[in-house]
Amino acid sequence: MNRAYLEQGELTVQPMGRGIAWLDTGTYDSLLSSSLFVQTLEERQGLKVACIEEIAFARHYIDAAQMQKLAEQAGKCEYGQYLLRVLKDAEMGRQ
Repeated sequence: MNRAYLEQGELTVQPMGRGIAWLDTGTYDSLLSSSLFVQTLEERQGLKVACIEEIAFARHYIDAAQMQKLAEQAGKCEYGQYLLRVLKDAEMGRQ
């Protein structure tokens, strides 16, 4: 596929910056490896990868009240607690 785009002059390449990882999930083994990578990263960093609510909040697509509501809807599970922590950190100016 890439060769076809290259031949048509439609292929562009953009280097990825520091801290970005490309994870191939095209096979069962690579999907498992990617999953374990994300799990390890989340556990060690205390952050969620691709948390849609966090992204929306950081980009001001939703406000603090909406973030609070989403966190409450998630309940007292780990994910809901994470959303509350993101909100609290933002209120304390750590975001």
